[in-house]
Amino acid sequence: MQPASYSIPDDIRATLVRLLAYMGGLAGLAVAAASFFAAPTEIIAALGSASAPRPAWSTVERPYPAFELLMPELAGSTYNYAIQRRAKDGARKDLLSFGEPAEAGPYVVVEIYRPAVASDRFLDASSEIATRIIDYAVTDDVKPDGQIDSKFGPVPLVDFAVAPNGHERRCLGFARPLNQPAMQIAGWYCSAGHEVVDRAMVACLLDRLTLMNGDAKLAEMFARAEVKRTFCGQRNPILAATPEREELSAKLKSALRGRLSHVP
Repeated sequence: MQPASYSIPDDIRATLVRLLAYMGGLAGLAVAAASFFAAPTEIIAALGSASAPRPAWSTVERPYPAFELLMPELAGSTYNYAIQRRAKDGARKDLLSFGEPAEAGPYVVVEIYRPAVASDRFLDASSEIATRIIDYAVTDDVKPDGQIDSKFGPVPLVDFAVAPNGHERRCLGFARPLNQPAMQIAGWYCSAGHEVVDRAMVACLLDRLTLMNGDAKLAEMFARAEVKRTFCGQRNPILAATPEREELSAKLKSALRGRLSHVP
């Protein structure tokens, strides 16, 4: 007797082969579909990354100071000097600051903004300051608060209050546009708490702002301003200018007289 032979009939074998081929085709289609639907997402992500807008302002890594502000009253505060450039046209901001928004002491910021194009227009003092404190927790909106005299001429003031990290402080802001050359000096003086800021301190702050490096037009503008400086050096001995600043003032006056004598 011969052993029984177990073999799959040809029609069943053919059916199994077709079934396996069909299942393999389905798997291939699934992989292709996954790749098809995933690709647009990756492409969109790549395009989004490539088209992401650059920051409007970039900070210079090693700033070379163009201005100086000596404030002995703020000697214990952290001092910082930063320069920012606007990518689209090269406009420049020099930022001098004492203290930090959330620190216990005063917080002072002076910004010298120099546009790159003559078409730039400055807003009123309230609007200029409001745009600069938009990231702070403003507890009392910016409102006009008269003006003060300075070596740069009359300077509009604004009053407001901020509360970074829940610590409220009273502030006195200022913004003064200038024409020759086109620029704006703006900023604020925030007290350590709810104390009203002394207007005389802001006037002295502006009078003590001096030029260290600049072109001829900027140097002449500061020389003319220095001649008009009267507050810190004469009216208040507590806020009096340092001897170094008085010596610089005399030099600037002499340089200005020499330059004006050659004007036809």
